[in-house]
Formats: sequence, C-alpha cells, structure tokens
Amino acid sequence: MDCIILAGGFARRLLPLTEDTPKPLLPVGGRPILSYTMDRLKALPGLGKVHITTNRRFWHHFRDFIDTERGDLDCELFIEDAESEGQKLGSVGALDHLVRTRAMRGDCLILGGDNLFDFSLPDLVDFHRKVGASVVALHDVKSKEKASLYGIARLDDEGRLLELFEKPADPPSTLASTACYLFTGEAMRCLRTYIEEGNPPDAAGHFVAWLCKHLPVYGFIFSGLWFDIGSKECYAEADGLFWKMRGGRPKTL
Repeated sequence: MDCIILAGGFARRLLPLTEDTPKPLLPVGGRPILSYTMDRLKALPGLGKVHITTNRRFWHHFRDFIDTERGDLDCELFIEDAESEGQKLGSVGALDHLVRTRAMRGDCLILGGDNLFDFSLPDLVDFHRKVGASVVALHDVKSKEKASLYGIARLDDEGRLLELFEKPADPPSTLASTACYLFTGEAMRCLRTYIEEGNPPDAAGHFVAWLCKHLPVYGFIFSGLWFDIGSKECYAEADGLFWKMRGGRPKTL
C-alpha cells in the first residue's frame, strides 16, 4: 500500500502567511504541519512509497522538507505543472494524473497535507481490511452548527457511506469527512471515469460522494484531535494548542 499526500494548493485564504511558504509546511507548535503526518506514517507497518504531490511554485520547499523529515520512509515528490491557482489540476485531477503517470494499481492511503489528526493509521488500515472496502475517516464535530461547515456523511446501520453532503444547511449527522481516505485499487481506477464524466476535479470530497454511489465506502469514525487548516483563525487555534501540548512557547531572549 502506497500513500499520496495532497499538497498542491496555493492557500490564498491564508495570505500573506502562504506567500512564500506552502500551507502544509507552515509551523504549528514549532514544527511544519506535515511533520506530524510524517510521524504517523513512520508508525505504519508495511507502508510502500509516499508520494507528495505539489506544484511547480513550491516544489523546492517540499524537496528540502523530504530531505529533513523522510527518515526511513521511501518518499517521492510529484510536481504538477502549475505556478498559480488557475493552473492547478485540483485534488482529484492531481490524484488521477499521479496514478496514471506512476501506473499505480493497488490500495492507496490518501492524506490532505494541511490536516492534523491524532488517530492511529494502523487502526484505519485494520478497519479497511475488516470491511474489505474503501474507507473515509470521519470526525464527530458534536454539533449541527459546526457540521454545516464541512462535508457531512450519512451512514447506514453497518457504517457504509450512503451520501456525503457539502456544507449542508440541515446536516443529517455530525460526522465530518476529513482529508484521510484509504481507497481500494478498484476505487483508484475509478478516478479516470470520474474525470471523464466531467465531474469537479477540485476536491476529493466530490469524488467520495460520487464513489459511494458506485462502490462500497465505509466510515471510520474517530474522536480526539482534528484540524483542517483552512483559515487564519483555525491555524492560530491549532498553533496555540500544539504549543500548549509542548509546554508553551519558548521565551524569546
């Protein structure tokens, strides 16, 4: 099983913080956001290659990051030919391009480069093997008000994903879809069909909403810590919490 980390965006909502630094490499608690994901990948037995897909503007930042953080991971940088927002392929488009270029065939773990979470990736893999199908990690945000800000899942009694609603005014649950998916090889091959049908290529959630109508997809529900760094307010909240977990910011001399 390989892993793909999606890091091809330009994060315009976080400007000027992301003028010269890609969002996944912004510091949270004194470390790049993506460093925490790499820690969790290093604890995942049997992981194959880690592909980090990014754009031509920021590729050298990720090259330097990989050199520092890879450890024993087998990492590869995949560069989209995009210098600005209007040129990017979108999350699903980037996945499809990478999968076809590298002729990937097996199950694949897909992670958003700007997400922070504390659940166990081995637990996610075990759940995927138990259900024998694709899996999306779902975080219970506890309130309908918060749920209206995210992609929200409706599951059946066995945990199978029936529908995924994008920022619904009347959420059917409080289970928010996170940028963490484990797709079967069959699901990965569906990326091309999804694109060729003219579906939106810009967000993985759209693909999941389409996929669950064609193949089984199950929800892996977790509580605990989760941040989707999409705004300056969310970024500041995550940074403050992670510094607190580390015992506070160091005093400047």
